[in-house]
Amino acid sequence: MSLLDRQYRRLANTLISTADKLLGNERVWAKPLRIHLEVNDFCNLKCPHCPRENPLIPKNTGHIPIEAIRNLSPWFRHATYVGLAGNGEPFLHPNIIEILEIVTKAGSTPSVISNATLWKRFDVVDKLAGMGPMLLNVSIDGGTKATFEKWRLKANFEEVRENLVALRQAKEARRTPFPIVNFISCLMKDTIGEVEQIVDLAVEAGASVVTFQNMYPYNKLMDEARVRDMDECRAAIVKARERARPHGIRIDWLPMSVDVEERGTEGGSYGFITAEDAGDKKSVRKDEGRQRYHCDNIMHQIHVTVKGEIKFCCFWTDGAIGDLTKDDFGDLWNSPEWRKLRHDITHGEKPGPCVGCHNLVVYNPRNIVRAGVKDFVDLWGQ
Repeated sequence: MSLLDRQYRRLANTLISTADKLLGNERVWAKPLRIHLEVNDFCNLKCPHCPRENPLIPKNTGHIPIEAIRNLSPWFRHATYVGLAGNGEPFLHPNIIEILEIVTKAGSTPSVISNATLWKRFDVVDKLAGMGPMLLNVSIDGGTKATFEKWRLKANFEEVRENLVALRQAKEARRTPFPIVNFISCLMKDTIGEVEQIVDLAVEAGASVVTFQNMYPYNKLMDEARVRDMDECRAAIVKARERARPHGIRIDWLPMSVDVEERGTEGGSYGFITAEDAGDKKSVRKDEGRQRYHCDNIMHQIHVTVKGEIKFCCFWTDGAIGDLTKDDFGDLWNSPEWRKLRHDITHGEKPGPCVGCHNLVVYNPRNIVRAGVKDFVDLWGQ
């Protein structure tokens, strides 16, 4: 099948998924738009604010089975991207390049979250630059060496910068924009005053997007490091956007761990807060006298654990609903469990694992259409 045919298939799936979300379908017509894979749960760093530092969260248990990736590969062709993350560093997986190749050959776009410490050591920079469409999301917590190395323990600030520059240079040599580099940065007391320096690092790396997210206290000892003043966060985001604007870098904000009632209708379909969203209540709907909710994850995403098990999303804590090493995913996607969860959310229920999640938003057709159009345009431009 040609690349053009693959592109049209993903474009069509994007439109169908938008219709599913607008209608609040419990049995969705679309195939998953986003597939998240927990690649492994090993890491070479020891960041105090990471979920790995919560003693209740399992770690160092293994790598995602390659057979689970192969069994899921027919579904990759319909997905706008396939996220490779998990509770570890993906480039420690012994088959990471093979996994990326399986995804790209299926016609999808891998989206990898990395701490950017191992690329040159493992000699993957040129391979990444030659693989085709890919998103590479780099965790950057701090705009200065002191702050960065305080929170990214065992990482070297200069080494990470060298890796980012090496990748930019490899892309320039091949005359390719891929992989597209984005930054993900935690907003906390130590970093909120360094948002402009983080943007400067993004400029140096040739990054396209910087997403700031309020630190989620997986480790309760980190609770004091959180920034609780939403106005202070907004002011920092304004500074970051002013710094980024001349360079064409987009700044997003995820106010994680803030419940939907505290956010009001702020946050688009993905939970991003934009100027257009603030105070927009025109399209809010209620069912049976209750506020109607929406979650993109439940409507168009699947999450595969490091064991190959299927969960509703990466924030879901109530167990798996299947195993890709044994089950056919086609039997799971519209299973009774999945349909019930979609029904509950669209009828104003908040399941326990969803309380406080930034992905749970007030149902707003305008935001759903806006997000669908953005997905379509981004996909068209690949």
